[in-house]
Amino acid sequence: MADKQQFERKAVAALVDLNRRERAGERTGDFYRGTVQPAVEAAVAAGSDRTGIHADADRAYGRWLIDNAGR
Repeated sequence: MADKQQFERKAVAALVDLNRRERAGERTGDFYRGTVQPAVEAAVAAGSDRTGIHADADRAYGRWLIDNAGR
């Protein structure tokens, strides 16, 4: 069975991917409902903090923006 950290990493990755898709102008409703929301809920059920997941995702997306500036 996956542990708390694995669920949290998956949720953060899904949120970062959501932000990338939104930035690219894609429609993200289905992706959010089918991928992001279940990943976040699984992480929270495993004991992760919802606010912490979103904060980690914001930091990761910010790093991605900096790394990909000008592309």
